[in-house]
Amino acid sequence: MSPITSTASDDQRFALIIQPTGIFRLLAWLPVSTPRHALCCDAARPVDLATTLTLWVDEDAAAYGEKSNKAAHGLIRLYQPAPLPYLGDVVLTGARDADGNPDGLSHTQALALVDLYLDTAPVGFLPRPRS
Repeated sequence: MSPITSTASDDQRFALIIQPTGIFRLLAWLPVSTPRHALCCDAARPVDLATTLTLWVDEDAAAYGEKSNKAAHGLIRLYQPAPLPYLGDVVLTGARDADGNPDGLSHTQALALVDLYLDTAPVGFLPRPRS
């Protein structure tokens, strides 16, 4: 079996989207990218998880009846002892600059977050193959 290889260059930046269904997606983070566009929302609120990691949530997710994001909660609780029950899609980016604009994650950082989730997720949160 061959190892997984990556074609991402060191200067490419990404955002990690976590959906309530437990699906994780990498989104190319360009200089014009914003959390609002990544979440397809009007108002994205930042939650600082670490000095180099920011969580973005849709402020109106509850009003739209979005589902609880248990997959994101499982990962976020590793950074916050008692995280809020975030709803709908969430986006993880790098730190924010002085103007509040987020930097993207490196490919290695984004994949490390997915690995961290897989290493710590309760069995019930992991998707099962269909039989």
